[in-house]
Amino acid sequence: MSNAFMRRYIPSSTALKCFEASVRHLSFTKAAEELHLTQSAVSRQIRNLEEFLSRDLFIRLNKRLVLTGTGAAYYKEVVPLLDGMENACLKMLHREDEKTTLTISALPTLASYWLMPRLAQFQLEHPQFQIKVRSLDDAAKIDPESIDIILHYGGDHWPRAMSHQLMREKVLAVCSPALLERIAAVEYPDQVQPLSWSVQDVTLFPFLHLSSRINAWPDWMVAQGLESGSFAGASFAHFHMLLEAAKNSMGIAIMPTMLAEKTLQTGELVAPFGEPVETPHEYLLSYPVDKADLEQVVIFRDWLLGKSSDLTPSYKTN
Repeated sequence: MSNAFMRRYIPSSTALKCFEASVRHLSFTKAAEELHLTQSAVSRQIRNLEEFLSRDLFIRLNKRLVLTGTGAAYYKEVVPLLDGMENACLKMLHREDEKTTLTISALPTLASYWLMPRLAQFQLEHPQFQIKVRSLDDAAKIDPESIDIILHYGGDHWPRAMSHQLMREKVLAVCSPALLERIAAVEYPDQVQPLSWSVQDVTLFPFLHLSSRINAWPDWMVAQGLESGSFAGASFAHFHMLLEAAKNSMGIAIMPTMLAEKTLQTGELVAPFGEPVETPHEYLLSYPVDKADLEQVVIFRDWLLGKSSDLTPSYKTN
């Protein structure tokens, strides 16, 4: 038979929705309330469905609605199909337009503490783009087809990618105000607060470490002209853990200024041990070569790189 004359043997979607709701509630009245229909309309749709199938789906017993064996078997077959239709519709409603979607993959801590405040401003200035931010947990798993922009640590590189330096990394020794007071009370009990701390005073504090940067404290000491010593202390797997440990007075930590920026501005952390120290590391903005001309990539790249004055945190270190 020609496709032009084929007719699918499928009842109306309204009838199927009425059937599904009636089975769940075992009540035409409650099904009608859920579907914003009248009770008689739901009852009529069920009758039409039963006539279409030439089978009774419900038995009406004294104001009670009972599902027949045929009705139960039909329900078991129909629900997955309705779920599939609903999922297909939801996917289409949320389908991304390649011309307006900007997908950014960024290191989790960088995204949370540095990117988000800036991204809010970008969205206000460019509401035509639908922004998606993904966590950059594993560089090896990056799919260039699904990622437009990558914000990452300078040591990571991707084939056929163009990169721009966002910023050189600078770090600070930071701790909580409460920890400062506690150490001051023990080490300088006769001094009037607030004290003027020096870089040498860091040795009075418990050290906190990032497990992936075991040289952070030795490098900071060398940059400050201090001799390295013992750096025993608690170690954490991620920067956000290290940040929270410092905020909760567990010790003093070496933090990139861009990640400590907000907590320094709010006063949750302080940095009384000298100016920021520049490290050999950098943060980059990268994108696949074949996406270099995409409108959303060009606009976001130029916007973020143009925020050069915004890349320097504004807070006092002493």
